[in-house]
Amino acid sequence: MSRVVVSRRGEEGPMAPILASIPAPVEISPWIDATQDETGKWQLPDYPCEIQGLAPDDPKNVRWRPGDYTLGVDNVDYKEDGPQEYGGQRLWDGDLPPREWNPKRLPENVQELLKVPHMPGQPLKEMFARMKALEPGLFEDRYYKDIFRDLPKDWRYLLQRIQWAEKRGIYSEESPGSFAGQEELLVPAVYHTQRLDTATICVGRSSSSDSSSSQPLSDRYDYDFLEMLYVKDQEGKVVQVVPWESCGIYPAVFWTYSFKPPRGTSSLTPFAAFKLRGVWQGEAVEWDPTHGSEEMDWFTNMAPELRRELADPKLLEGPHKMEVESLPRPKREKELPVLWPENSWQGNVAKAKIWDQLQQ
Repeated sequence: MSRVVVSRRGEEGPMAPILASIPAPVEISPWIDATQDETGKWQLPDYPCEIQGLAPDDPKNVRWRPGDYTLGVDNVDYKEDGPQEYGGQRLWDGDLPPREWNPKRLPENVQELLKVPHMPGQPLKEMFARMKALEPGLFEDRYYKDIFRDLPKDWRYLLQRIQWAEKRGIYSEESPGSFAGQEELLVPAVYHTQRLDTATICVGRSSSSDSSSSQPLSDRYDYDFLEMLYVKDQEGKVVQVVPWESCGIYPAVFWTYSFKPPRGTSSLTPFAAFKLRGVWQGEAVEWDPTHGSEEMDWFTNMAPELRRELADPKLLEGPHKMEVESLPRPKREKELPVLWPENSWQGNVAKAKIWDQLQQ
């Protein structure tokens, strides 16, 4: 994707029409020209009609906000042979849909997208209408894209990475181990925001100019980096996790993100997993269980089998503990012995596993 830099010169005007005319793939936010009202609340901008030269009383010649359109007006094109009204998108060739076509099989937001009609002469208005059909929340909240509302798609894989990292031990401000003096850089923190349903987690130093009493790092940790920044609830379940990668020769010093915990959460504990300096635990904060993410209702109402898999059994309490304890224990399958040659690769792996078990 091409990188586009836009700057203002002279008289300021709306930016969205300018960006839409650039011959490069550019993601335009509906809030790019937003302003705050008297109460400080952000409001979507309004734009004049994109079609030039319309009569003042033309129904199309009205100001509009991103995501809004009028059926029977914006999707009608007046030609010499009469008006032509455009419908939504078709995913097939020809006039008739295929016999097996059933739009109800598609996700709900895709069904809404297919209903958005073509709007002749108004590409920006049509683009925003399609964006709203796919993600209506983007037009209701200016910071919708900046807040995580659900676990990432690969959350099970990330949980495996977390379990592996925590096996090496967990450091904290009270138990820094050999990293004493680096607590300011390594201990994560989670805190409330002005939004009752949103929290923010961070770790590191937010500015290179911050005065810090931290001891200098040894050479072996100069290029250490954060692998994962995650949060656990009162039952030890991971409610949010975001992975990071190395920044190379320009190491990062601060990581942060905002998220909505699942409803039913009563406490949040931050964790930071570094590549070389291990996993660090921060101080837990209390949380209102009535506030949280609707997208994570599946997490709040998880089945007892999943709760047994994700939660720490030592932290379970009340009805959830009774539900998990009442589950039948899975039957263990007898492991049949396998004989491998002593110097084979498989034999060396088997000996290594036995050695690890003896060391635990």
